[in-house]
Order: sequence, then structure tokens, then C-alpha cells
Amino acid sequence: MNITVLLGGTSSERDVSLASGLRIAGALVARGHTVRAVDPAHGPVDLAELAAHHVETRPPTPEELAELELAARAVRLGELAEVQEADVVFLALHGGRGEDGTIQALLDLQGVRYTGSGHLASALAMDKDLSKHLFRAAGVGTADWQMLVRGDDVERVENTIGYPVVVKPSKQGSTVGLSVVKRPEELRPAIREAFRRGASSPSR
Repeated sequence: MNITVLLGGTSSERDVSLASGLRIAGALVARGHTVRAVDPAHGPVDLAELAAHHVETRPPTPEELAELELAARAVRLGELAEVQEADVVFLALHGGRGEDGTIQALLDLQGVRYTGSGHLASALAMDKDLSKHLFRAAGVGTADWQMLVRGDDVERVENTIGYPVVVKPSKQGSTVGLSVVKRPEELRPAIREAFRRGASSPSR
């Protein structure tokens, strides 16, 4: 098959995606497939060149992510031959637009087959607040939580949940921006970090 691996991207988990995408591409080549790679932030990727470079272990800073978002605007992903000619696109993207349904919706519009869940399921799963509401509605046990937006009174977290409490951006993957808060003086700094790292409001 002609398979294009999407890797990298514009999320805080960009470097994890580069590392796993490289391994996925190698496994597909070993199985006899024709493999190309595309980074939504920069376009087509030379896999040999990527393999020769060190992959960062720290997440990109918010400033670096903003630069990646600007660069990605110049990449017309759906128009790339690597995408249009693929029998299937293997999604090796992590977090952000790679898992929130954005890329999936674009590929759906282009009529391109891809691995993983569709755009709606991806969007619902990435939104921690919405997914927890859906779990509750379906009778699936899930821990209590509070959803905060900027300017909210954080004391209601103490009053309704107490300590320890996990603070996490509502639309980030992995542990980016996550804090385990055990004491009252740790709560506000944890919330600030979640807002700094998050694509949206942090959920608890």
C-alpha cells in the first residue's frame, strides 16, 4: 500500500509524535509498504534526515507553538500529493490538532482514508469536560471535577473537591500542563500553568 504517516504537528506533544511516527514508518517499510511522511507544521518530511536528528524530550514552549501554528498555515495539507495519493494516512500525531478532530475532518472532506477514530469521536475525546459529562450520562464512573474559565473563583475547587486534586488543561493530551496539587498554596500556580499550556480552559 501507499501509506503516508502524519507526524510532528503543532501540539505540545510534537516531539513525541516525531519519535513514534518515525518508528511507525520504519515498521511499515519493513512490512513492504511504500511510506512517505508529512509534518502538518512544515510539509513533507525526509525520514532518513529525521532519523539522523535528535528528538527533543521537553515540550515546545507556548512561543514555539505559536510559531509552529503560523508555519502550518502555509502547508495546504489536503492538497499535498503525499496525502491525495495515499491509500491510507496513518495518524501518528499526538495532542492538539492531531487528536481533536481537526485533521480528521480535513481528511474526511478530502475523501482520504485514515487510521483511528473519526472527527466527532476525536473532538469529544479530546475535550475532558465534555467527555466526562458523556461518561456520566452513559453510566460510566468518573471522578468529580470542576471546569474553570479565566476569572473563576478557584475556591470552589477547594469547597467541592478538596485535596489532593489533579489540575489539567481541558484540551491537552498526555501530561502537558498537568499538576497534582496536595496543598492550598499549590492550587493557583497549578491553574496558571494549566492555562499557559492549555489550548482552552483547564479542567479538574
